[in-house]
Amino acid sequence: MRPRHGTCSQTNEGALINPQHAARLLGWMIPTGARLVFGVIFLLEGTQKVFGWWSGSPTGSGYPEPFLNWPYWWAGVFELVLGSLLTVGLRTRLAAVLAAGMMAYAYFFEHLPVHWEPMQNGGAFAATFCWGLLLLAVTANDTRLSLDRVLARRA
Repeated sequence: MRPRHGTCSQTNEGALINPQHAARLLGWMIPTGARLVFGVIFLLEGTQKVFGWWSGSPTGSGYPEPFLNWPYWWAGVFELVLGSLLTVGLRTRLAAVLAAGMMAYAYFFEHLPVHWEPMQNGGAFAATFCWGLLLLAVTANDTRLSLDRVLARRA
């Protein structure tokens, strides 16, 4: 028997989307999508700093950062490594925590001394990524399309 209009149905009969099915899908789709987005952006940022691709250094010079230049060249190396780990889904939580720490360092030691407000000091990207990566580290328990998942199945 169908419930009258305006009443709740415990069986979700007639619903366009089953809430339990949607929650199960979103439970792995959101962390997986976040992992891929963060990973690819980190890879692009790292290749920009280390190899000079995509317009070169963040200063806009069109060239890569000078070799071993602290902190920018090293940030590019870390972004390459951590971006690769996030993109393929290997040691996702560890990579996300390390990347969040790197973004926190970038904000507090590079951006905050310029000005306290993120839109004025250019640190909005770093602050947003820091918190997003911490959120990913907490929620990345079931990221499909990842090497972590493949290795867990083999073990």
